[in-house]
Amino acid sequence: MKARWIITAASAALFFGGSLFTSLRDPWFQNLQRPSWLTFEFLIPVIWTFIWVCLTISAIIVWEKSCKKGFRPWGLLVVYGAIALLTSLYSPVVVELRSLTGGMIVGGLATVLVYILAFVVKPISQTASWLFLPYALWGPFGTYLTWLLLQLNSPINP
Repeated sequence: MKARWIITAASAALFFGGSLFTSLRDPWFQNLQRPSWLTFEFLIPVIWTFIWVCLTISAIIVWEKSCKKGFRPWGLLVVYGAIALLTSLYSPVVVELRSLTGGMIVGGLATVLVYILAFVVKPISQTASWLFLPYALWGPFGTYLTWLLLQLNSPINP
């Protein structure tokens, strides 16, 4: 039971930590051209909150099932943490560094780690593996959206 709270607290710290270093209300970010079909941008924080909750529950399940078998999955939790850290770094990289390319790299790398970890934890818990599905679906879309922002906001080279 104690591990649940520690994992949840660490997850919450990483989730809210990224927003402490940046604001998506930044004028530069707000003035970026967006695709005309992006009418649901206001839902993106809700989507990420749902994804984050799913990953946190997945980490708890993996920890608890592994501990029942007498093994502590520290390595797996490090990868969960790496995914969380990369995801949290997206906004500071894009907004503070003004790097859409950096955002694509950070988001793409986190998504690749999600696919790998979902595969690795499947023998421990299929439920924990399935909880990666929202990220596995949204990650490539978010990376594509960042690429589109880069295309729409890059100066045209002669």
